[in-house]
Amino acid sequence: MAIITLVGEKLARPGVEFIYYGPAEPCRTCKLAGVCVGNLEPGRRYKILRVRSMPSHSCPLHEGKVRVVEVVEPSVEVAVEPRLAIAGSVIQLKFEECSDPEKAELFSPEGLFEGDHVKIIEILDDVECNGKTYKVVKVMRKKD
Repeated sequence: MAIITLVGEKLARPGVEFIYYGPAEPCRTCKLAGVCVGNLEPGRRYKILRVRSMPSHSCPLHEGKVRVVEVVEPSVEVAVEPRLAIAGSVIQLKFEECSDPEKAELFSPEGLFEGDHVKIIEILDDVECNGKTYKVVKVMRKKD
């Protein structure tokens, strides 16, 4: 189900993904904060599905204007132990340790938190780190 929120005009395009880090100081007193930041969870990744054809609104943070958009939490790639990599299964995420900074995003991707329950959508590839082989899977977070 899509979430309604506001994003800066320059970002308001279908397919654009962003991480919501929480409200900025000016948002705390903004009359649009309820729809803009009230529907989003800090630290989560969102993907714009649709830009609504409503008028833009003034905003001190986004170079003056924001647009109404529909967003969803997209699928995310993460490395898991091979025994857990079963398409269609729901697992509780446990981030594995990886000392290779180039692979860090696979082992602790932004938008997911350790302990999240996720459904494995697809098994993509193998990845090695610290002498162990892991499976890269595409997951969707299961909301409580």
